[in-house]
Amino acid sequence: MIVDFRVQPPFRSFLDIYFYRPRPSSPDPLTATQYERGRVNSPSFDAQSAELFVEEMDELGVDVAVIMGQRCAAAWGSVDNAHIAELAERYPGRFVGFAGVDAHDPDGVGEIRRAIEELGCRGVSLLPGWSEPPLHDDDPRVFPLYEAALELGVPVVVTSSHVIGPDMSFAMPEYLQRVALAYPELTLIVGHACWPWTAQACALAARCHNVYLMPEFYMYVAGMPGARDYVDAANGFLSHRMLYSSCFPTRSLHQALDDFRALPLSEETRGQLLWRNAARLLGLPDAPN
Repeated sequence: MIVDFRVQPPFRSFLDIYFYRPRPSSPDPLTATQYERGRVNSPSFDAQSAELFVEEMDELGVDVAVIMGQRCAAAWGSVDNAHIAELAERYPGRFVGFAGVDAHDPDGVGEIRRAIEELGCRGVSLLPGWSEPPLHDDDPRVFPLYEAALELGVPVVVTSSHVIGPDMSFAMPEYLQRVALAYPELTLIVGHACWPWTAQACALAARCHNVYLMPEFYMYVAGMPGARDYVDAANGFLSHRMLYSSCFPTRSLHQALDDFRALPLSEETRGQLLWRNAARLLGLPDAPN
């Protein structure tokens, strides 16, 4: 049983975001990123087909996927939250929606309420570093969104890494620590897990028990510096507060799952990350033993 906690399927306005824009077929090895090296596209990505995407979920045994919304600067693109709800309705039980909201939206709190109460979304997705202008995760302009999620009883994914913001200082975990300490009852899920601040991100989760880490490809891409910090934490004190995701389409469902399964994780830990932790957060039934 598998829950993939972040996908952005090839469907409607998702196709306009940065990750679906044309990519060089043979990137210069001097400038190729860690995401491009060895990356294998999936048929659903190449065909831009949501139907093929669900078939790929079926082939791999991915039971549920969290559709991660985004609202941010034009350079990165935004998704209509209604399209998240539309895809979830088309495939009942297969998707859970997290609504994207931008802190610069004057009706951001209203958008959260509409997404949760009317569209059936089950969480909120924020990328403050990709706002225009960019914001730190603890900027006062973001706090009303945290408070709305807390009031509605839903988790918040904040994506934080060296690429989310004008420089890597935006990914420093102390910004999210201030949020976690200010709202100890709010469940905060850290997408990209503050890479490259890997040990500091684990310290954030050690100090703040309302914080979950979701390292994604920073944990399982071969040769990724700092990945061992996440693996050690998952096998230890963070086994109940770490989540698996493919981060599709940055990685295909197949490649991400293969790379994740190659990690030196205990079988108990693997089950926690692939299903049980997500099931607890989303109110899904636990996997059978």
